[in-house]
Amino acid sequence: MIFASDLDSTLIYSSRHCKLINDEKLVPVDFYNNSMSSFITKSMQDTLKHINESMFFIPVTTRSRIQYKRMTYFYDIVKPKYAVVANGGIILKDGIELKAWSDISFNKINKVIKVQDMIKLCNFFLENDFVLSYKTCEDLFIYSIIDEDKLANTLSKGEIDSNYFDVLRSFCQEYNYNVSKQGKKVYIVPDCINKYDPINYIMKLENINMFISAGDSLLDYPMIEHSDYGIVPSHGELLHTLINEKHNDSIYVTKKSGIFAGEEILNIVHQKFHEIKGIT
Repeated sequence: MIFASDLDSTLIYSSRHCKLINDEKLVPVDFYNNSMSSFITKSMQDTLKHINESMFFIPVTTRSRIQYKRMTYFYDIVKPKYAVVANGGIILKDGIELKAWSDISFNKINKVIKVQDMIKLCNFFLENDFVLSYKTCEDLFIYSIIDEDKLANTLSKGEIDSNYFDVLRSFCQEYNYNVSKQGKKVYIVPDCINKYDPINYIMKLENINMFISAGDSLLDYPMIEHSDYGIVPSHGELLHTLINEKHNDSIYVTKKSGIFAGEEILNIVHQKFHEIKGIT
């Protein structure tokens, strides 16, 4: 069985999301500019260790290879056999790029409008005053950082419509790209680069036919939708989508939020694994 999970704001949390927990109960998992930037709790560390030993744990992230390798806890300590980075565009096997999958990804992306051309088409958004910066990830998709205060001010002045990101999403869909807004980050990603396809590829490689998934954003939805059991934190972008859609008992929304949702996710996975193992 596979447990495929998004990392940021699903399993790991930045310091601003850890204010309600004692520092002694936190384990740093990401270092940036010589400072600790993301954490899990010590109880999560123990549960994740057990999950990783009992089943295939696969981190699935929008981060680039370099950004993922910066997370020494996962890369050097947990050492999962597979990791999926760049929103599914790249698979790492034992830390090394799986070229066969990368070739598939780039063949798919060559059939849609190129990322650099999409930047030009989305210039009306990317060149806004509230967009601090934007770049491409592994030449597969665009991600930008926005100033949330400037955005709020622009909205309050009526300079842009309140449903601005819905309009942006509709525009990008015409070119087979989708938009995900996660706090101060906005991603513009081709539909063909998603988090489910690489998991499906790994399942075939390993002859596995069941997986559990977890994620908090719209970019995680393909993975959640196709999993045998999906877990969604009670915060973030994806929750709002699920509220407006009917879904069956195969999707679970955590009762807790923030880093405590991370703890709940791992406990649910641990419980589900033993339930399924007992049934089989």
